Amino acid sequence: MHPLIVALALVTAAPATATATATARTAEPDPMAGLRSLLVRGAGATAEFYGQVSTDLSKEVRLSNGRRTSIGSGIGLRGTGKVKLGRAGVLASEHTRQLSVSNKELMVEEAPKDPYFAGVLGTVGTLRTISVGGWQYQLAPQAKTWVRTGRASGAAAAYGDQFVNVLEPATLRKLLATKTRKSVAPWTTDHTTGRKQRIYTLTGTIKLKELYRVSPSFREAAGSAALGNSEVTWTYMYDDRGWPYRVGWRFYAHPRPEVPGLGHDRILRAHLATQYRNWDKPMTITAPQAKPGRGLAVDDLADVLSAPARRK
Repeated sequence: MHPLIVALALVTAAPATATATATARTAEPDPMAGLRSLLVRGAGATAEFYGQVSTDLSKEVRLSNGRRTSIGSGIGLRGTGKVKLGRAGVLASEHTRQLSVSNKELMVEEAPKDPYFAGVLGTVGTLRTISVGGWQYQLAPQAKTWVRTGRASGAAAAYGDQFVNVLEPATLRKLLATKTRKSVAPWTTDHTTGRKQRIYTLTGTIKLKELYRVSPSFREAAGSAALGNSEVTWTYMYDDRGWPYRVGWRFYAHPRPEVPGLGHDRILRAHLATQYRNWDKPMTITAPQAKPGRGLAVDDLADVLSAPARRK
C-alpha cells in the first residue's frame, strides 16, 4: 500500500478506536448480566470481611477518679475467605474468622443463664469453616482436627455472618428492584489488584422476613427463626464489568417506631461488610480431612435469630 494511504488509514482509524474505548468506559454495566456471566463460567473470588456487634450487656462501674460510667460488651469480626460459583449460585465457600469480645467479663457473667452468649464465647479466636460437596466442615478455635458437621449448601460457610448473598440471582434481583439510592464513583485504581475500575453503589433496606423469602442461603442460616419486622440497610457495590465488589448490611434497634434487638434484644446494633476480589483468577475449594462430629452451637451471626427466649 502507498505510504500516504497507510497514513490516512491510521489517522482515520484512531478516532474510531478512541471512541470505542471511551464508549466501553462510559457504558452502564448491568449487575445482573455481570453476575450471570460469572455463574456460567463457574468463577470464584477471594473475600475479606469485617464487622462489629453491640450487645445489650452492660453494667455501671466506678472509675479511678471516683466517677461512675457504663460499659458494654461487643463483638468484633474480621477474616478472609473464598467463594466458588456454579450455575445456580455459590457452589462452595471457605471462611476463616477471627472473633473478639470486648469487656468479656460481662459476657462470662451472662453465659451461665444464656446459652447464646455461652456459645459466642466458644468461638473467640479463629474459626475455620468450609462448605463443599454438600457437606460442612469446621475447625473450632484451639482445635487440632477438622470435624464434618453435617449436610449444608455450598454457601453455608460464607453466608452466616453475611446475611445478604448477592451471588444468588433471586436475591440480587430483589435488591435491584428495591434500591433507594445509586451513586457512581470516578475511575480509580484498586490498591490490591492494581486494576483501573469504576465502582457503582446501590443502597436500600429490606425486612429480614422478605430476605428470608427470596434468599436460600439466608433461609438456611436463619433456620426457623421468627424474624418479626426487623430490617437491615444494605449497600451493594459492583464494578464497571457488573461484577460484585462489596456488599454490607447494618442493623439498628430503636424505640420509635419500635424495632427490638435481634435475638430477643441481645444484639442492638450490628454491621458486616464483605469485599470480593480476583474474579478473573482460577479458584478451587476442597474438603479437608475430617471425622464426623458436632459443630459449635453458635458459629455465625445468624444464630442469634433463632436463639431461645431469655431467662428472666
